[in-house]
Amino acid sequence: MLICTLLTAPDGPNLEASLVENLRNAWGGGDVIWLAPDQAAEFSLAQRPSNFEQVWEDVQKMSVDMVILPAEGRRKKMLLADMDSTMIQQECIDELAEVAGVGEKVKDITARAMNGELDFEAALKERVGLLAGLPEAVITQVLKTRIHLMPGGPVLLKTMKANGAYAALVSGGFTAFTSEIARILGFDENRANTLIAKDGSLTGDVGLPILGRDAKVT
Repeated sequence: MLICTLLTAPDGPNLEASLVENLRNAWGGGDVIWLAPDQAAEFSLAQRPSNFEQVWEDVQKMSVDMVILPAEGRRKKMLLADMDSTMIQQECIDELAEVAGVGEKVKDITARAMNGELDFEAALKERVGLLAGLPEAVITQVLKTRIHLMPGGPVLLKTMKANGAYAALVSGGFTAFTSEIARILGFDENRANTLIAKDGSLTGDVGLPILGRDAKVT
């Protein structure tokens, strides 16, 4: 058995009941179950519809997403999430760089990394080096005044935890941020890179080994 789920963003257009019912009827689905009023609904299917791709493209134009998954194993037992621009709306190193007055330099290094001129480790070391001398207390200031949770994040964590899932926050950013975001949202563990500080100021160094992209899949 398969389950077809239709959903919209909380700040987007409503999911129309007529759309859900018409699809259910056209595909010979089971009873419609509303997961969230005007936002998410699902129904069972015996098989994947042959015109799914075309219908998916059509509903996307209505700001509606649609997925079909096997009923068995649908409830996931683990959530592995990134932090920057995923569980929070910002990039932590960019926020620190802005406070340190080196925002444009850090953005330039990021652009070079995106263009393949630098690998992740080299780019991270170069950017962190620009933070040398920044008071360690600035991290707390940035967390309080410049970092905002991504909409939907708290609900995602509560839902996963309520269903017995294990949640891990893994980031190429910094433990000074992941530890606090993990605490606020309820992650079971967090892993990231460590900013080195001495006498209350950042040294411009990052602890080794550096946690990069590969760590998120291993």
